[in-house]
Amino acid sequence: MNTVPSQMRAVLLEQYQEDVADAIEGLKVVERPVPSLRRGQVLVRIEASPCNPSDLLLLKGKYGVLKMLPCVPGWEGAGTVVASGGGWLAGWLKGKPVACGGQDDRDGTWAEFFVADAKTCIPLKRGLSVEQASSMIVNPLTAMGLLDVARRAGHRAAVHTAGASQLGRMLLAMAAESNFPVIHVVRRYAQAELLRSLGAEHVLNSSDESFADQFQSKCSAVNATAAFEAVAGDMSGTVINLMPPGSTVYVYGALSEEPCGNIDPIELILRDKMVTGFYLGKWLSSRGLLGILRATAQVQRMLIDGRIATEVQRVLLLDEVVDGLKQYVNNMTHGKVLLKPQAR
Repeated sequence: MNTVPSQMRAVLLEQYQEDVADAIEGLKVVERPVPSLRRGQVLVRIEASPCNPSDLLLLKGKYGVLKMLPCVPGWEGAGTVVASGGGWLAGWLKGKPVACGGQDDRDGTWAEFFVADAKTCIPLKRGLSVEQASSMIVNPLTAMGLLDVARRAGHRAAVHTAGASQLGRMLLAMAAESNFPVIHVVRRYAQAELLRSLGAEHVLNSSDESFADQFQSKCSAVNATAAFEAVAGDMSGTVINLMPPGSTVYVYGALSEEPCGNIDPIELILRDKMVTGFYLGKWLSSRGLLGILRATAQVQRMLIDGRIATEVQRVLLLDEVVDGLKQYVNNMTHGKVLLKPQAR
């Protein structure tokens, strides 16, 4: 695209709704002015943008970072830089394909154009599709960050409570490559079979009557003293109560949309267990620029080689966003839905 239009099409969120179905129904596709740029910013022509669980939390007004309404949702995406607001990095990025995102109080990536800070854009390597690049920030880097934090804390194995999720499958591949045992917890038999077909050695179904005994036995067998907890609610307490002494539970999600509960204080007081949080933005900041570049380069290599991938169950035009998000909410195990704002 040689010129940037003055108007763009975008998905608009006008009101937070506690019920996700109501929130999705309230989304509209509208014409909005293409945003102006400040120095150090770039305009990205978005070619693909996924829906993550964190996007659904935003629609419900339950995410930790909210936006002033009305706003365009979408935490991440990929496309081509078509304009620069000034500065050497922004100018250098012009014309380049990038992955981008951000959690500032401004319009997100579910639109034809997105304003990104140049310093947060990730130039894409040759051979990486825009579809895979659009989801390369939230899930792959979170999986990498969780493993890094656990290793640095001296843990030798971990439990993951969202084993069949997109992030869970990436964590499976990354952990296997680094010889870091992970116990993958799922809720349904079909999810357990899926993970085993992908090479998972340690899979537990939380619906089994003997789950507690199996959990403790597995933790003892592989010396799992870390847990990556994405569910919250009673699951947080179940996990920490069953973990060995000296264990740490890293809460990084809230799929149940409930507070962490069911925690036996004796486990914290007498058995030296801890519950803490993991936030991707904080982990990336702790890595510094060089560390971020290394992490994103590793993720891109794994995506290009096919060692990890984001499964996509449906590609959406903007006008299909309501129907497509309903499909995603009702069957998240089958993969993400991917918006293609430029397609007509």
